[in-house]
Amino acid sequence: MEYREFPDERGDEFDAFMRYAFSPAEGPYDPEEADDQDTIADTRGLFDGDEPVAVCAHHYFSLRIRGADREVAGLSAVASPPEHRRQGNVGRMLRESLAEYRDRGVHVSTLWPFEYPFYASYGWATASRYRYLTAPPEQLGFVDDLVATGGDAAGRFRQLGEDDYEAVKPVLSAMADRYDLTMDWTEEWWRERTLQGWKTDPFVYGWERDGELRGLCAYSFDDEPDDADGTVMRVTDVAVADDEAWFQLLRFCRNHDSQVAEVRIRAPPDAPLLDLVEDPRAVDCEVRTGPMVRLVDVAAALEALDPDPEVETAFSLAVDDSLVERNDAAFRVAVADGGVSVQPLDAEPEGADAAVDVGALSQLYVGYRSVDEVARGDGLDVGSATAADLRALFPPRTTHLREGF
Repeated sequence: MEYREFPDERGDEFDAFMRYAFSPAEGPYDPEEADDQDTIADTRGLFDGDEPVAVCAHHYFSLRIRGADREVAGLSAVASPPEHRRQGNVGRMLRESLAEYRDRGVHVSTLWPFEYPFYASYGWATASRYRYLTAPPEQLGFVDDLVATGGDAAGRFRQLGEDDYEAVKPVLSAMADRYDLTMDWTEEWWRERTLQGWKTDPFVYGWERDGELRGLCAYSFDDEPDDADGTVMRVTDVAVADDEAWFQLLRFCRNHDSQVAEVRIRAPPDAPLLDLVEDPRAVDCEVRTGPMVRLVDVAAALEALDPDPEVETAFSLAVDDSLVERNDAAFRVAVADGGVSVQPLDAEPEGADAAVDVGALSQLYVGYRSVDEVARGDGLDVGSATAADLRALFPPRTTHLREGF
């Protein structure tokens, strides 16, 4: 078996893998009917001779992690045809992918799972959550009492296009100040991922005031979906500089009341709505888990942290990682002067001050869960003194990774 780049000239073969894995109801892939939309990902395959037995794709982007924008590898398009499943091929491809990330100097991997337990078994763990809001548009009328709806103070809504990338960047910066795991879009991502969709391109609108963009949303429409009585407006992404921009975008959605029976919004985890509507029972507010995250190289990832300079500690840490041998070890971690140093230990992991599985450590790293939450979930075994040190090193953060890939 050999893990290597998937040849560009065999792109139709890769697309056929994608169709069978993710859209089998559409029938076999037909290159004559393909939309010819290029991917900005790096495609890879695990080959038995010349035959691919599993495939995947890698995206590289920057996410805000503990106050700094850090390069992250987004894993997607993991697929294997039925004749090659349950033979360990996907596990080997995931291991090879992590090795490629490590060689590139990337310390964190993230993905959107088709099934959480599947990727949890390989060391990935939930990294963020979001609110999924469903409401009749008339229930959003409360925003008229919260924001200006006329005159210069109301600003204006306008459709966004390729030339608006520079205007969007301050909104993303404001989002990153509020939510860790906010992506720092490149211009290519803006053009190829935000403004384009997998099957249907979304509408992308923004709200601006005094010529400054303050919020944006991407959305599409479904005519009479199975679980709704009428057309649905699906807002798949929201980025706002502040709560005022959030309420203005809700006003924008409400203004579609003549077109849609329902608005569905994938919103930030703390987006205010339910306590503000006239009839809370007319609105559904679900908390859903989002993507998963995994440390690629534990030692390198910890050393890349920039902790509070006042934190000074040293402890031994045993990590359980069944997929990456170099992570499955005990380490001596020393924190001082705003830096972290990590050295492997020859001692048995059983004697370490703290023991953690790599998925739980990944959650601590990005701040999705606190030390106490991880310990309650059996992902961390630690004494009280070392727990205090870990709390200082890994204070929880509000995380919200919005983008699909």
